[in-house]
Amino acid sequence: MSRLTTEITLDDIDDWFKIGKESTKKKSTIQSVPRSFTGGRDFNPLTGTVHGVQENDFPNHLPPYKRNVSVDQHGYAEQFQDEEEQHLLKHYQPLEAGPMSPGGVAGRLEQLELDSTVAGSVGMPDDLVPPGAVEVYDNYQFAHTYDKKLPITYHKEQLLSTIESNQVTVIQGSTGSGKTTQVPQYILDHYAQEHKHCNIIITQPRRIAAVSVARRVCSERSWTLGSICGYQIGMDNKTSEDTRITYCTTGVLREKLIKTKNMLQFTHVILDEVHERDQESDFALLIVRKLLRTNSQHVKVILMSATIDCDLFASYFALPVRDRLEPAPVVSVEGRVFRVSEFYADDLTPTLGVLPEFDECKPELSEEIENMAVKLICEFDSLERKEQGLDKDTNFSPVRGTVLCFLPGYGEISDLYDKLRVHEAKHNLKVIPLHSTITQDEQMRVFEPALKGQRKVILSTNIAESSITVPDIKYVIDFCLTKNLVCDPMTNYTHLIVDWAAKSNCTQRKGRAGRVSNGRCYFMVTKTFFSQCLPDYGIPEMQRCPLETLVLKTKIFNMGEPRRLLGLALSPPRLDDIERTILNLKEVGALATSNNTVNSQYDGELTFIGRVLADLPVDIRIGKLLVLGHVFCLLEECLIIGAALSLKSIFARPFKAKLKAFEHKYSWGAFSLSDCIAILNAYKVWENNKKHHAFKRTGMTERKWGESHFIQIRRINETSDLIRELEQRLERFNIQKASRPPFFKGDYNSSKERLLLKLVLCGAFYPNYFLRGEVDEGDAIRVLSNHDPMNTVALKGLPANQGMLYKEKLQCIFSECSRDPPPIINFEETKAFIQFPWKGNTLCESRVHKGMYMAIKLRLLRIPIEVEMYTREDANIIASNLHKAQDMVASQGQLRTNRLKGSSQESLGQVVEPPRPSVSGVLIMVTAVVEFGHFWAQYYSDMAISQLKHVQDQLNSSTALMQVTGFLAPGSYCAAIYQDESVAFYRGKIVEIRGNMVQVFFVDYGNMEMVSRDHIRALPPQLLQIPFQAFECYLAHIRPSSLRCPDGVWSKESTAWFTNEYINKILYAQVFSVERSALRLEVIEKKLNNQQVVVNEEVVRKGYADNAEESFLSKQNHDERCSEAMSMTVSPDRAISGQKEEWMNVEMPRETRAALKGSQRMVKLIGPHSPLEMSFHSMTFVGRLRGSRIDQDSINSVAIDDEPQNTHARMMVAAFVGLNPQGSVMMARDTTIMPLIPGLPGLMCLLFAPVAELRTNAKRTHYTGAICGLGYEDKTNYPILPDHDIEVTFDTHINDEDIDLINCVRLAINVTVGKQDGGTWSGSAIERLQDNARNKLLRLVEQRREPIEPCNYDKAYHWNQIDPKYLMEPPSCRQDPDELVLLNPHYAIRLARPDETERISLLDEVRHSDYLKHHLQELKTLSIRHRSDTVTCELCDVLCKTPRTLSAHLQSDSHVAKENKLYGLYH
Repeated sequence: MSRLTTEITLDDIDDWFKIGKESTKKKSTIQSVPRSFTGGRDFNPLTGTVHGVQENDFPNHLPPYKRNVSVDQHGYAEQFQDEEEQHLLKHYQPLEAGPMSPGGVAGRLEQLELDSTVAGSVGMPDDLVPPGAVEVYDNYQFAHTYDKKLPITYHKEQLLSTIESNQVTVIQGSTGSGKTTQVPQYILDHYAQEHKHCNIIITQPRRIAAVSVARRVCSERSWTLGSICGYQIGMDNKTSEDTRITYCTTGVLREKLIKTKNMLQFTHVILDEVHERDQESDFALLIVRKLLRTNSQHVKVILMSATIDCDLFASYFALPVRDRLEPAPVVSVEGRVFRVSEFYADDLTPTLGVLPEFDECKPELSEEIENMAVKLICEFDSLERKEQGLDKDTNFSPVRGTVLCFLPGYGEISDLYDKLRVHEAKHNLKVIPLHSTITQDEQMRVFEPALKGQRKVILSTNIAESSITVPDIKYVIDFCLTKNLVCDPMTNYTHLIVDWAAKSNCTQRKGRAGRVSNGRCYFMVTKTFFSQCLPDYGIPEMQRCPLETLVLKTKIFNMGEPRRLLGLALSPPRLDDIERTILNLKEVGALATSNNTVNSQYDGELTFIGRVLADLPVDIRIGKLLVLGHVFCLLEECLIIGAALSLKSIFARPFKAKLKAFEHKYSWGAFSLSDCIAILNAYKVWENNKKHHAFKRTGMTERKWGESHFIQIRRINETSDLIRELEQRLERFNIQKASRPPFFKGDYNSSKERLLLKLVLCGAFYPNYFLRGEVDEGDAIRVLSNHDPMNTVALKGLPANQGMLYKEKLQCIFSECSRDPPPIINFEETKAFIQFPWKGNTLCESRVHKGMYMAIKLRLLRIPIEVEMYTREDANIIASNLHKAQDMVASQGQLRTNRLKGSSQESLGQVVEPPRPSVSGVLIMVTAVVEFGHFWAQYYSDMAISQLKHVQDQLNSSTALMQVTGFLAPGSYCAAIYQDESVAFYRGKIVEIRGNMVQVFFVDYGNMEMVSRDHIRALPPQLLQIPFQAFECYLAHIRPSSLRCPDGVWSKESTAWFTNEYINKILYAQVFSVERSALRLEVIEKKLNNQQVVVNEEVVRKGYADNAEESFLSKQNHDERCSEAMSMTVSPDRAISGQKEEWMNVEMPRETRAALKGSQRMVKLIGPHSPLEMSFHSMTFVGRLRGSRIDQDSINSVAIDDEPQNTHARMMVAAFVGLNPQGSVMMARDTTIMPLIPGLPGLMCLLFAPVAELRTNAKRTHYTGAICGLGYEDKTNYPILPDHDIEVTFDTHINDEDIDLINCVRLAINVTVGKQDGGTWSGSAIERLQDNARNKLLRLVEQRREPIEPCNYDKAYHWNQIDPKYLMEPPSCRQDPDELVLLNPHYAIRLARPDETERISLLDEVRHSDYLKHHLQELKTLSIRHRSDTVTCELCDVLCKTPRTLSAHLQSDSHVAKENKLYGLYH
């Protein structure tokens, strides 16, 4: 949005949109997307209904770029290239003059001079030479002897001569030839000697390369970094006025050229590593060539490549010489310092194994080739022994060369790593994985020298192809595979696919060896396959990756529409890729459309948002996150999240330590179910420690802190640098953080700020929305054999009825998931149930036990859980002993069963019994609050008071209590001092011991405190006979408020209010159920005025809680209690536990287990699984037929439904969505599970979708849903971008007031960002706008809406389905007709009033009757024709293929009866 009109004031915002005005004639305005307005084009007056796209029109229900498959996708580029070539030749055409004409000779001489300067050397104009430019040379030492070992040294004079006599020079030199460091020095030395001005800029594809090469050059020449030689990467600028050699990333040069639109500040532009063909490099080639041919002809351009064939680059930079284009000259730097020999897999067989079949269409790493590589690495010892002999000290050769293996991905690295570990000791190997996801400390291990006698084996992806150079590599093993990022043509989502590497990449990999000695390269394919099947070059990124950033850059560059400029690229993208990119940019709001734009499907006007996104070095949706963060006063939080998402993860994932890494990341998430909030929490803690010098005060270095918390310090520092860069860039657009927090802004960790942040994430990452799949809680209970699904996982595949023998091993494995307290394991047939008890037998913080997340992550990480099978003889012994044990238990009156307790749950002592089902209610006193609605209480009765007084008298009598003898043990009972109004001893249970302090749970009151060891005494045994007076309680039928507690756990503020309100109060309680030995209550408080208030309802009314359905186990126990109350047969034991005892406590004798012998055959167990694991499916049209999966690095890779009884739709948003390698599953990365607010998915879609069209039920009495997306084409009614359309069905009542409020929030977004470039809001005005936007958004989501039965729309994903007379257009916003609007208002629908419903129903029926009568007249006409197409009788729903069958049908009895009824209906 470019500007706002001066009439708009802050006080007008709330009055702009009012529901009630009917639609008027649509104005011709410029808008970001077409409005959802039918204009009557799709309305059928005969039926009174609307028609959408029919099934036979489905091919047209495709985006425009998919409809016409016959279009030549590269023809447009050929056309533009021909036009440019003709223009270039015409511009330099020799003058048309006769041979003897007065101007003929002079004209030809002038043209010859022009030809020589165009293709040769054009000197820099004097007015462009900075003052004192050449005097700089006097301040530096230029005497230097070049290294003769480098091959390029012998080509110095040839290089200088070619560069000076041509505008463009291509230098071909293999990796290690010295071209990157030496060529700029040659040029600078030459110009310094000639005393001429020189300013050289050299691009590098990676930041690390730009910095390291600049340092290398300064080290060679003894120059200070940043003096005459420096670097610039992002905002890190190590240059000065003296700098004449600048190494920079390709993006830095691109930004400089786009800003100035010329190259006049440089004398030489060197583009290095152009053979990599990434988007940045190809776009830099494009704009350099464009400027070279227009306004920067004096600049020397040098292209440097490691590929042998450079004709492609030379031809691309061809320049006119007389009447034709001549390619640029190529200088080849031949020779290497050391020779590298090539070998192929067929050279290794059959000695090292049998070769598999290589399939050009199936790129994969076979088991045979992996084994062959392992044997080859071991064989290097023999090879070196023959070359060098043996070192007596190590028994290996004196110099053991480093091995570098190129593998396609992390999985292959892990597999080969495991195979090499078997040989690690025998062959003294140091195996080092190298992958972008492992920690940087682990990556740096590749540079550490090997110990004497040790061989380094580096297992790497193509990160070692060019980004990292290890100098001591002697052997390269190349599996000729790579992973390429590809944009799926059907979905526009990216995914990594394994593919055969190109020969150019293999040559680059080969160049990694031979730096310090002769080397060897082994290509692990046959020589024939290598030469005939591997492609010469890979597909350039511009033809396979998303183009959003490139298109935005072309718009800023402003030298033609995107397709015209990109059509001139070295490898132009497909036309449909450009069109799809334009649509994506319109969806995000970066481009707008105009009715007057020609070929608007290939272009659009750049909006304010677009200019912001084009200037930010981040993904477009990250840029939108920053803009929305500014609108809702969350810019600081969004900057942290956006910067971190744009770089490698700040969370460490050490190789083979993935479970620990997940545990720490889960902890950083703090139950938010959000990767983004985990990033924010970790960064804020690190930032606070830095700010307050905590690392120095605690004695723990920053690096040690990072290691202990699984944070990569280097990466988090990079995030901090990027945050500063983004802040500087946003300030250009008047988007900046406030100097002080506004009055309405809370702490980043407060409930309100966290909820707002999650909503902003929804807006930024639209349409990456997912919905939770259905979970049946009853089935979950049955699968888990009545175990609590909130703390139990199941494991399958155990030998039948032998589970007891594996109890210790399983406990050892799952103790890694939760140690305190240890897991409890029960067995049934071939299944094991691992139960994670809550610490202190009290649930807090999260409804789902953390141990469940860790256990399920074991399965997802494919960490095998294996047990050893026993022999058949031993299995018979086990069965016999088991039967004996079962008989013994059965003889004690318990049911005989195969359900076995592997371990008994720790004893709680004698707990006071819960009220029997026949008791209607009891008085209780709240003694301790764990969290909101979760507390401990005592019975307020004479008996309870008497027992408690007796206990206290015994503990605090004159008789001294005995000291505890021996060690204190968790789980044992004691007497401990607690100071309240007075100091006294109370009964307690030891929970944990921390040095000299002991954590004690006071069993008569329910509170937990830290007590000094000196204040612990032995509990007299007789006091254990008196029941513990405190029992655990929960308020029934409530859940945390989604607004006050957006993470689904009770907030500290809510718990503090509940504690202050109800602690030590006497309440009347009715037991709904007994679950996990805890009472779920309905509580009544009697006020001072004798008014009775139901606490469960009161906390909902005050907004602290929401109504909720009870869990399956709770309702099951409630039914049992009601049944027992009716029969008046209550079992005391059953009353305590609330459930029948169905499990036998059986122990196998230790001597029996010791005598058993394993068969050495391992069985891999299946699981662990939880039936409450959540699955999600995409809400978009393109994702509806694909599965969805959450990325393994995400917190939500383990997502467990903590409210399966809640049937409202639950939503997840992903920062990035891609596809799996097969393209069949959508992968969600950096996810956030939204609060379970009823109706939230519909509200978010309406709030942030570019266009939405509401749906109603047939009688138009209420809204049932909406279709959201980019709108539809006016002429055809087909969707513009159907892939991203979302058909959302409402499950709550949404009314006109909600639509009004949604429009107000959308307008607030427009207003806040709208004046950024047309003027400047004052600081106070910005704060008022932000406060207004926040309040409107919170009002929208905090309203409690009535649930409705979801009603799916019959014509899903069809636009333009509303009769225009029912549309209600919002009032005019007094906006300039030429103003670019980010979010247009939605049209509400005039709903039928209750008294109109019956009349509308009757009118609809009459209207349909009239249509059928007209239809029957048409059928009778068709029946007498000789030829006719297939028709359907809509009255009878009968298909008639010929006029004869139609005539017969019209005369049939059934049809005649229906026709008579139709005509007689309204006579």
